[in-house]
Amino acid sequence: MKNIIPIFLICSLLGCQSNSKKKERIELVPEPDKELREEYEKNMVMNNYKFEELAFEGISIDFKFKNDKPTFGDLFLICGYDNPNFPANSKEFEKLTELKFEQVDDYFGIRNMTEIGDDVLVWLFPIIKDKEVYHNEGPYDAIRINYVVIRNEKAKTKLIEDIYNAFYKHLDVDIYFDGNKIDDYSSVSKKLTEVIDYCEKELKVEPGSDKAMELEW
Repeated sequence: MKNIIPIFLICSLLGCQSNSKKKERIELVPEPDKELREEYEKNMVMNNYKFEELAFEGISIDFKFKNDKPTFGDLFLICGYDNPNFPANSKEFEKLTELKFEQVDDYFGIRNMTEIGDDVLVWLFPIIKDKEVYHNEGPYDAIRINYVVIRNEKAKTKLIEDIYNAFYKHLDVDIYFDGNKIDDYSSVSKKLTEVIDYCEKELKVEPGSDKAMELEW
């Protein structure tokens, strides 16, 4: 019995030490970094905001002319005929008539021939000093195409690639997307896919659907 008491005391002491060490180990485990978590959440909000902005305001690509800058008469040839009031100086845009642009309001656009989605699939704006202009005879520094993702069926994104390839082939331009000069279509394709994915998963709408057309931003 005398031997049992010391053994019991030793075991108790060892148990306390063991529990103490466990507590120490638990205390040594760092808590999640609050600042990093807040920064991550902030970035997620910003990314979502940007995707939403692109979905409603549209994805734009700028084609900046390297040398000869076109006038309104030159650009008008993209419609497939001369404008009698504004004679063309060059025939470059005659090679782009297969894209089926036409004058729409004060700009140019490709009309939607179906009942699904917006009336105009792709807009084309003349640019001077990085700003869209209208009722301006030029010459223009660039032209910009704009495609509103949420207002059009996702299959229509093929039009953007067709326009990109045609402009790249027939016009003497540098191409800019998302503030960067690009040499191929991959970054545009990736962004279009991301924005469509955002529409479907976050906004819960199919681009070009009646529900999507009802949304406002």
